[in-house]
Amino acid sequence: MTAQQQVLAPPVLKEAINGVLYVGQLTGPVAHGSVAPYLNATEGDKVEFTVQTSTGNSWDRTITLTTIGSPIDFAIPKATFAEKLKPGATATATLNYTITRASGDSVPSLDLTVQIKP
Repeated sequence: MTAQQQVLAPPVLKEAINGVLYVGQLTGPVAHGSVAPYLNATEGDKVEFTVQTSTGNSWDRTITLTTIGSPIDFAIPKATFAEKLKPGATATATLNYTITRASGDSVPSLDLTVQIKP
């Protein structure tokens, strides 16, 4: 790491409304995380997407970049957010990603933290 290391924009959770994911309103078995196109993207870059919830659940996936200039979408299982979520409770989920370039250099994103409600 260098003092000039960049930090990437946070991911987006498409179903979150004003920073809140209403799990009961998900229409399918997944929520959709998205990474915007980033500067100097190269085929072969690895993108690791991570979700960590305050209820102790976690999920991650790594893909190898094959298309440049398009958003990178991740299908996050609904259970990642729903398991251990108590009725009437509010929890949080922190989503982020790391780009690992072919050179081996890694660049993290800023975190996205959303509330999770049943």
